[in-house]
Amino acid sequence: MRPSLIVAAWLLAACASVSPPAGGPEDKLPPRVVRVTPDTNGVNVRDKVATFFFDEIINDRGTGASDVSAFFLVSPSDGEPHVSWHRSRIDVRPRHGFRPNTAYTITLLPGLSDLRSNSMKGGATLVFSTGATIPTLRIVGTVFDWAAEHTAPRALVEALTSDSIKYLAQADSVGKFVIGPLGPGTYLVRGIIDQNSNRALDRTEAWDSVRVTTPQAAPVELLAAPRDTLPARLLSVAPIDSVTLRLTFDRLLDPTQTIPAANVRVVGADSTPIPIAATRTPREEDARAKALQAAEVDSARRADSLAGKPRPAPPPVAPAIGVAARPAPAVPSRPPPFASVTVVVGRPLAPNTSYRASVTAIRALSGRVTDSERQFTTPRPAPPRPPTDSTTAPGAPPAQAPAPNRAPPTVPSAVPQLPTVRPAAPTGGTRPARP
Repeated sequence: MRPSLIVAAWLLAACASVSPPAGGPEDKLPPRVVRVTPDTNGVNVRDKVATFFFDEIINDRGTGASDVSAFFLVSPSDGEPHVSWHRSRIDVRPRHGFRPNTAYTITLLPGLSDLRSNSMKGGATLVFSTGATIPTLRIVGTVFDWAAEHTAPRALVEALTSDSIKYLAQADSVGKFVIGPLGPGTYLVRGIIDQNSNRALDRTEAWDSVRVTTPQAAPVELLAAPRDTLPARLLSVAPIDSVTLRLTFDRLLDPTQTIPAANVRVVGADSTPIPIAATRTPREEDARAKALQAAEVDSARRADSLAGKPRPAPPPVAPAIGVAARPAPAVPSRPPPFASVTVVVGRPLAPNTSYRASVTAIRALSGRVTDSERQFTTPRPAPPRPPTDSTTAPGAPPAQAPAPNRAPPTVPSAVPQLPTVRPAAPTGGTRPARP
């Protein structure tokens, strides 16, 4: 190959790949937006694209949720936007271009990184209009993970008009969102916990929707939960102990319902019903546990008082100087849905025995009411533990049992002497025998 062709091929490969710069101090700062076009709050905009300029080269090697296009929201949306990367510049436009007389919001989401993987902690927002004015109305609120009873950070929020124009926003790190600018009217606002970041509602994802008329009277509360139109069925019955069962359902249950003991039935193999003493939802279980704990503390305090041992009050904790008190985390205003119920039976269940539990008139979060039943078996009794010697060290093998206490055999003190045989007196001519 000619040297000129080799050099040309090397230059082409160098231009096609972007790698972190070599030498010099290590860059630990994330990229920063230095300029945007068109100007924010501009009107009568005729630009074909919106451009974000950065102070360094942006990493374009991500895929999926890390792809450059995943960090930009265009509102109102007509589909996936066109996002083009130009080293330290990124151009963004709607799928079918900017429409006339429309106010747009283009949001740069947190997470965009440079070539050394330094990610932006915050984002940026560009608002402009292709018409003469920019509406001033917005919809604000909070998205909650309802079943978990906490806010839903980075949830996707949509506001749809009656003619199917879709406005988009993303909740911040504490679940709060602002969507707009919007004109006066009624919008269907939907919050989605977008687990795979595909900006669409998948079958198993949690969501909630509510209709809002602008200008809104109060902030919106979106209680996201997995929702469908199916009834709830008993998934399993797990014995906790001999008198307590946990009934788990395959779908969330409506938290506004009560589940009386009369709606639960447990029968044995001989169809003999087991009396039901109580039923408790998870929230009632928590309240009961807190009440028992408070009673134990009060009992200990009373015992110390009777014994003349006053319990000292804990020292007050002074707030740190210059540090503002952290606000309490936001929680949903309504009780959360649940998927399990605790059942207490009136007498102990026999071990290693089959039973059947049934529930009537159980209402799923979808509103569907149905009956359900499930067979279960109580666990086998635990095998008896062998007795342990209190003198045996932990982990040491058990000591051998001592031999039975038998009397030792009697050993004679000396060898018995044979009796001495004396020779008889000689008679006649007979010769006496030798001793």
